[in-house]
Parts: sequence; structure tokens; C-alpha cells
Amino acid sequence: MAVFDAVMFVLEKRIFDLIIYPFQLFFLGSSQIYWVYLLGSVLIAIVIYVYVKKWQEDVTFLQYILPKEVYTHPSSVIQYKYFFAIALFEIVFVEPIAIYLDNIADITNKALTEITNITAPWAISNAHIWHNLIFTLFIGLLADFANFFYHYLSHKNQTLWQFHKVHHSAEVITPLTVYRTHPVELLVGIIIITIATGLGTGIWSYLFGTEIKRLLVCGVSLDLFIFYLAGYNLPHSHIWLAYPKWVSHIFISPAQHQIHHSVDPKHYDKNFGYIFGIWDWIFGSLYIPTSYEKLNFGLANGESNLFNSVSNIFLQPFKSIWQQIKQINQTTV
Repeated sequence: MAVFDAVMFVLEKRIFDLIIYPFQLFFLGSSQIYWVYLLGSVLIAIVIYVYVKKWQEDVTFLQYILPKEVYTHPSSVIQYKYFFAIALFEIVFVEPIAIYLDNIADITNKALTEITNITAPWAISNAHIWHNLIFTLFIGLLADFANFFYHYLSHKNQTLWQFHKVHHSAEVITPLTVYRTHPVELLVGIIIITIATGLGTGIWSYLFGTEIKRLLVCGVSLDLFIFYLAGYNLPHSHIWLAYPKWVSHIFISPAQHQIHHSVDPKHYDKNFGYIFGIWDWIFGSLYIPTSYEKLNFGLANGESNLFNSVSNIFLQPFKSIWQQIKQINQTTV
């Protein structure tokens, strides 16, 4: 009986943890919607509002930052519901896989050591903060390129695009749009990024030893913390913030990501970058606005309507892929 009670206690605690996890995301430094990051975006929005108010005096700050037409839009309402489902999927499936894949760094380090019979040829035994900073930036660049590469593939590969459509089906964008991601895309993306950073970490450890560590703040790397704090939630919002042209070649501005969500054909397949714009610049997909552009979001030809419920968000990509398979079979017969 004692064993049964113990099992029930653990099970009840696990269920309780799962129920409160979506709400905990607002208080976890590893979450993109951590209240500190949201506050950082609000502070930037205040500065933008002061400028906007010069030519639009009838708009209060609350109306500016939380417009009713955006946050009560049917697309947003669906997102609120979907947020809880995808958050649970993340904690149950994605995080355990990411933790398991962290072993790739050790596997890579050991494999290189066995192949070359050399251990840390340029070992750093007394790492200084600048060693850790360089390592943090190196892994940050690697992760950002892996993110760019997978995002690029998600638009170019027809199968991956069916899953990525979930994200682009949002007809209005808010900070919660970052969670409008299909489970399949979430899994594949985290696997690709974790493998890339794991390989990079393993190679770095093999070359310089294991004394060098990533700089962490609130449970995330320093580069991500700065990125999240400096207006991360503005790209998924209605607030337009464009950087000077030279800066936009290096960093993706909120306006550039909003353009990525645009249904205007001239904006298709532009600005795949997450943090850095250099990848888009190199691969020819960079789009820099010269002035404010009025944007409409979602999928072309009313296709966003296919994702008008939580169940459709989960199922529609599989339906589309099945239709593609049927069409291929018909053309080969």
C-alpha cells in the first residue's frame, strides 16, 4: 500500500507540474516570454510610442501596445488555446530529447581524441572570462546559423513547409506566436540545432580542453539573454522597429521579421535569420525596408483558414502531405 501511495504521489505531482508549466514559462529565464524579456520589449515600445504620438495623438499607450483588434482577433484566440498544448508537448517530449542530445559534445570530443590520439592540443588550463566570452559567441553563431539553415529548409522543402505553415498561418502576430509551431517542426528544429551546437562544443573541447564554459545569465547563454532582453518579443508584434541599413545587414530587426511574415509576394522567402542578418546577406535573402511598410500577415489565398482550430493546427500538415503523396502517385500511374 505504501508503494502504491508513493506512486500516486509522484504521478499527481507530475500531473500538477504539467498543468502549471505553461504559466511557469513567464517566470523562467530560458523561456522567450520570461517577464523580464517582455518588460524589455515594453520599455522599447514606450520609446517608440513617444515618437508615434507626435503624429497620432489620439492613441493611448495601452491602445498602442495592446490593440484590441490584434489581441482579440480569432487568430490570437486560437493561439492562446494552442499555447497550452504546445507548451505541454515541449516539456514532455522536446526537453528530454534536448537533454539527451547534449551528450553529443562529449561523444565528439572522445571520438576526435581516439582518432588522432591527441588530447586538447591547445589546452587552456586557466580560462579567463574572455576565453569564455569567445566560446559563448562561437556557439551562439553556430546555433544561429543552424536556426537560419533549418528555417531556410522549412520554406524550400515542400514537406517541411507544410509543418512551418502553422507558424505563418497567424493572421496577427503577438509574443505568443513564437509558440505557434507544429510539434514535428519543433522536434526537428531542436534536433538540428542541438546536434550543430553539440558538434561545435565537442570540437572546441577537443582543441582547447574542457575548462572553457559558456557564460550564462538566467539559465541561458549571455548572447541569447542580451538578444531576448533587447526587444526579442517585438518581431512577433504589431510594433514597427526598423534598424539603420548597415545594422540590418548584421542583425535582423523586428520590422525585418514582420516582413518575413508578410503575404506580399515581394516579401516571400526573405529574412530567415533569427539574430543575425549576415546569413541572409550571404545567401541573398536579405530584405531591408527603406521606410514603414503596411503589412498583412498569414498565408496567401485564404489558406490560413485551414488552421482555424487547435486540432487543425495539429492535423492540417499531415492532410496536406497526404494530398501531395496522392498527387505524386496519380502522376506516376
